[in-house]
Amino acid sequence: MMRLRLPEVPRFLRGDALALPNDCCPVVAACVASGTLLLEQAGIETARLDAECLVAAGLGCPRWHLILEPNRRLSPEEFSRILRLLQRRERREPLAYVLGVREFWSLPMAVSAGVLVPRPETETLVEAALAAWGEPRATSHEPRTASREAGPTIVELCTGSGAVAIALAKELPAARVLATDLSWRALRVARANAARHGVAARIEFLRGDLWRAVNGQAPAGSVDLVVANPPYIRSPELATLMPEVQWEPRLALDGGADGLRVLREIVASSPDRIRPGGVLLLEIGADQAEAVGALLAASGRFEPARLRLDLAGRPRVVVARRRGM
Repeated sequence: MMRLRLPEVPRFLRGDALALPNDCCPVVAACVASGTLLLEQAGIETARLDAECLVAAGLGCPRWHLILEPNRRLSPEEFSRILRLLQRRERREPLAYVLGVREFWSLPMAVSAGVLVPRPETETLVEAALAAWGEPRATSHEPRTASREAGPTIVELCTGSGAVAIALAKELPAARVLATDLSWRALRVARANAARHGVAARIEFLRGDLWRAVNGQAPAGSVDLVVANPPYIRSPELATLMPEVQWEPRLALDGGADGLRVLREIVASSPDRIRPGGVLLLEIGADQAEAVGALLAASGRFEPARLRLDLAGRPRVVVARRRGM
C-alpha cells in the first residue's frame, strides 16, 4: 500500500476536519466532508454539491452511490484522483471543465478548456425555437424550402459545444441543421457531442465568422430558424465576473464596448437568409431586450419582436419573425 505522510497531504486534509492515519486513506464520507470544507474556504457557494460530484467522478460512480457506501475506505489510487480533482476546483476552475461534462437539455455534453460551458438558461433558446416552429402560421408564412413534415432548416451561429444544435436535432428528427463557430476547438467538441447523441449525420459544423462560414450551404430565403447565443457581455464587465468565468474563452463572451457588437451584425446579416415567416432567435443579456428590439425594428425586416423569459424570470431570448414579401 502507498504510504501518505502528512507533509505530502494537501492542507485541507490536515487538522480536525479529517484525521488521516499515516498508513491509510479516508473513507468516502470523510473525503466528501473535507472536500466540502476546502471548497467552502475557496468561496464556492455550491461546495457540498461540487465535492460530491468530484468524489463520485474520482470513484467512477453516480453521485447517489456515495450514500450507499459512506464508510468504504478509498484506495490510494482513488484518493489520488479525487485530490487532483478537488485541487483543480479549489482554483475556481469551472466544475464542468474538471468533470469534462455538463448536462444540457437532459443530455450530457462534453466540454473542455477553450469551449463555453452550456448554461441552463440557454435552454430557453431551445424552448423558444421549438415553440416558434410549432406556431400556426398564415399561408404566406409557410416554408418555401421544406414542408412541415420534412422539418425545418436551422442555422445556429456561435454553436460552441454544439449543445443547442444537438438539442434541436434531437427534438426535430427531420430538421437539417448548420452550426457555425470561429473556434476549431469548439467545433471539435461539438462534432464529438453530435456523434455521441446520434445526430452527427444531420448537423453540418462549419468554421468561420457567423454567416461567412455558411457560404452556399444556405441560399437566400432558405432558412426557417436562426438561433444564436452570441458573445453579449460588455468588455469592461468581463473582469468583474466570477472567477470561474475567467477560465472560459473571451471570444465566446466579449460583446464589445456595449455588448451588442455581434448581436448587431447578426441582425443586419440574417434577414436575407431567412425565408418570409422564418424566425430569428437571439439569447441576450438581462438588460439588453430594449436595445436588441430597437435593432430589429430599425432593420424594417422583422415583425415586432417578442421576449421570452428564463426560469429565473429574466429576459433571455428575443424572438423576431421575418416579414412576408
